[in-house]
Formats: sequence, C-alpha cells, structure tokens
Amino acid sequence: MTGFYHRMGDGDALHILDIDHVFSILTYLESRRGEKVLACELRAIMPNYGRMMTIVRQLEEKELISINVETRPRKSYLLSLTPRGRTVAKKLAALDELILSPADNDDGSGK
Repeated sequence: MTGFYHRMGDGDALHILDIDHVFSILTYLESRRGEKVLACELRAIMPNYGRMMTIVRQLEEKELISINVETRPRKSYLLSLTPRGRTVAKKLAALDELILSPADNDDGSGK
C-alpha cells in the first residue's frame, strides 16, 4: 500500500478529517460566527449526542473549537471556533467548493 493511504494500526495518529462529521461541525460553527451555539444544536448534523460530544472534545484537544460550560439556568455547552478553527473551517469550505465546481481543462499546471 502506498504512503498516500492511511491504514489503521500503522501506529500513526488518527487524522482529524477521518472522523465523521468534522467538516460539517466546523463549517456549521463558522456559519454561526459571533453567535452562541449550543452543543445540542449540532443534533441536526449528528443525531447521536454522545458521539457528537466525543468529536467536539477531540476538536477542542486540537485547538479548533472552544467549549464553555454554563450551569444556569441549566447545564449547557456553548461551542465556538478558535481562530485556528476558523482558518481551518474556511479552508475546508474552499476545498469543498473547489471539488464541487466544474472541472477546468486549464488547471494552471502547464500539463
């Protein structure tokens, strides 16, 4: 197998983009920039709340999002992108747009 493919068990750390819904979570938070986003709002993206919170914590460990806990009137998790997370979300959205755009015969590579 070539080095391009990531094999599980190779001893390499899991790539963050290999985790389900990371793109959707980051781009959703970017679209809500400046607003308080409750973790439960991400159920529209990922209905399994426990799994979603595991992913959110992994994103926090990578310093892509911040989690603030409010305890009143009830316990809530407020999510926001860090500056690094905002940069990553914007670049992911640009890549997605590039992938979805019609292929251009002249890619500028001169080939």
